[in-house]
Amino acid sequence: MAANLELKTGSSSRSPRYYIKVLGKAIEIVNVMGRVHTSLRLSEIAEACHLDLATTLRILHTLQWHGWVSKDTRSKKFALLLGSRPYRIAYAQLCGGLPFSDAVTSGLVEAARKVVVELIPLDNQFDSAKAIKNARWMIKEKVDFVIECQRHTKIAPILAEMFAKARIPTLAIDIPQPGALFFGINNYPAGLTLGEAAGRFVLSRWCGQVDQVLLLEAFAAGPHPHARITGFLEGFQGVVTQARRLRVARRDALGNEPGGYEATHRFVRRFEPGKRLLIAAINDICALGALQAVRELDREPCTAIVGCDLNPAQRVLKEIKDENSSFIATICVFAESYGSKIIPIILRWLRREQVPPTTYMETALVVEENADKFLTS
Repeated sequence: MAANLELKTGSSSRSPRYYIKVLGKAIEIVNVMGRVHTSLRLSEIAEACHLDLATTLRILHTLQWHGWVSKDTRSKKFALLLGSRPYRIAYAQLCGGLPFSDAVTSGLVEAARKVVVELIPLDNQFDSAKAIKNARWMIKEKVDFVIECQRHTKIAPILAEMFAKARIPTLAIDIPQPGALFFGINNYPAGLTLGEAAGRFVLSRWCGQVDQVLLLEAFAAGPHPHARITGFLEGFQGVVTQARRLRVARRDALGNEPGGYEATHRFVRRFEPGKRLLIAAINDICALGALQAVRELDREPCTAIVGCDLNPAQRVLKEIKDENSSFIATICVFAESYGSKIIPIILRWLRREQVPPTTYMETALVVEENADKFLTS
């Protein structure tokens, strides 16, 4: 086979000025692989390009890292991925306009650009029907990989079956999907950290006394995000040990700001003035709705609110920094860095390399004392 792949450059043996030898060798490899329609062994590529095995292997691994070449882990053969099209990765974001979604999208776009991968952003708009419609479009387009971010656990198996039938691999952000890689927050430890922070606040500001806990949840999101709430209660009761018999109310706040406002407004109107109320919201936008409600009802001095978001908005951080605000804590995961971690995972999977089924992001607690570190000017 090497004889049929013999390199024909037509150039003199003397390299021109400014010629980059290692780049030239890489181009020779790409040219040789581009002339065949099958995979090649390392020795075949090296012989055809008149290169030693070590140099050829290093160049091939570099091309593989950038998505230009794939390697079959069983046959050990290399195949050129260029010449037809680059990898096409579709990303269905949670909802455009949210700080979290915008930060994740921005990071993914930048990470895909750096490795010459085509990223196709779509918007699920917090809507299950829209998510299914987007899935149909991605399947019709025959994309190489799908990044799915949606908050309706009931349609996760539907999406999983659709992509499985189309043989399109998937990575799910935050809401697990059968058969998909998972990337996101480890909810129970995050909730535990928030609960402990709320417990310290209650001990120092309210002498350990709280009359009611209101949990603002998103029932449609299912059990995975709910683990934040479970962790919150465990963390709080671990610090405020006399609060083992808490009065706890759960409300479906839909995971958005209007839902948080409506659920809190209805609850607080019936809650006795002067009593101490601790509110734990499933996310920050829901917590902001709760904050608006208690302010309208003039209950803020006796209320403490915690949220949990992967990318706190600046207005959330300013509230936490304000000692007069009832918004006391949240969790940050730096959503803008999602892309730099997700794209390499996908590329490794597409190269048939081993990747972990679950990847958790590190979290950071944000309270009044450290909010300045997260604020931007």
